[in-house]
Amino acid sequence: MSQVPAALDVVAATLASGAALCAWRSCRWLERHEQAAERAVRGEAPATVEPTAGVGPTVSLLVPARDEARNVEGVIAGMLAQRQPPIEALVLDDGSTDGTAELAERAFASDAAGRGRLLRGEPLPAGWGGKNYACHQLARAARGEWLLFLDADTRLAPGGVARALAAARSADAEFVSFLPRYRGEHWTNRLAVPWLYYFLTALVPLPEVRSTRSPRLSVANGQAILVRREAYDRIGGHAAVRDHVVEDVSLAIAAKAAGVSLALLDGRRWLDCTMYEDTRGFVRGFAKSFHSAARRYPGQWLGLSVLLLLVGFWPWARLGAGQTGAWALLPPVALAAVTTTWAALLRRFGQAREALFCWPATLGLLLLISLAGGLAGIAGRPLDWRGRAVGGSGAS
Repeated sequence: MSQVPAALDVVAATLASGAALCAWRSCRWLERHEQAAERAVRGEAPATVEPTAGVGPTVSLLVPARDEARNVEGVIAGMLAQRQPPIEALVLDDGSTDGTAELAERAFASDAAGRGRLLRGEPLPAGWGGKNYACHQLARAARGEWLLFLDADTRLAPGGVARALAAARSADAEFVSFLPRYRGEHWTNRLAVPWLYYFLTALVPLPEVRSTRSPRLSVANGQAILVRREAYDRIGGHAAVRDHVVEDVSLAIAAKAAGVSLALLDGRRWLDCTMYEDTRGFVRGFAKSFHSAARRYPGQWLGLSVLLLLVGFWPWARLGAGQTGAWALLPPVALAAVTTTWAALLRRFGQAREALFCWPATLGLLLLISLAGGLAGIAGRPLDWRGRAVGGSGAS
């Protein structure tokens, strides 16, 4: 038996088993802080929100929106459903052409308390990414002690903000992002998008993200980022990552470098997200992220691609390849580890069960998108995203 394939069998089985252990530890971490937050919200633990200094909101809910007509009313409804703590809700219309601004104004008009308003975005300056400049403007207008940045395709359940603050307090973190529950009828939302749970729990040791000071071990999910205002200013805000497309990870790295405590926590019980409405949007969205990751963090992008190839596809190629003895067990061990981990994550996060039975195909599709988008990024070829070029000589 050739030594190289045998060595790769060992590596694949080791990586798949290690990812399974990492996912188990990460989920225990998530569960601990989720339960602590629930106890605090029910009044079974110390108060989760510090008294507000003076008059004003405790949390500013901030949504950048560019051509989000299908989402903006829903995200505003979720924000205005919050009763405690005191909030303000701000949506910034970033040059939309689909009626986003009009729909947002109508949604805010329904709130008798006047807790929300629409901001009109300024022209995008040179050297800035669109989302980053929108978030920069939102933060500049916000008055809260905490800032909660939300993507327009998210939905807050009543009590969600209180739970987010309680979870941040439980983790003793000033910069917290959250994993939502992914929803949506399109096949990409049901079968492919949930791989984000695997990437962010099985490939990242979440307890160590909080306990390790090294900025190299940083992760964030930009769909929901809660940060204390003082910590945000200490980081330098979105201006510190103005030209980054994968701004959530870059902001997390900047946070750790500035000495800000960091955590990724579970928000699936109070935060939903429907990412895509068609296959084209899914491909372009993931390609944009991999494109920027390859340009900004080429080592990490290459490592992820190789890891997915080894744990997701090498064992399939090696089944029945003539191994003998204990060597023949390595490919089935690797596949069993990936399948078991994937099944457990789907169940924990309330995802579609059919995603389990097509995982080689969906993971293969993500790997192809990673390679295509990443190689385009390394080559300096820009991608179009909502009418703006990313990569190339522009923001990455």
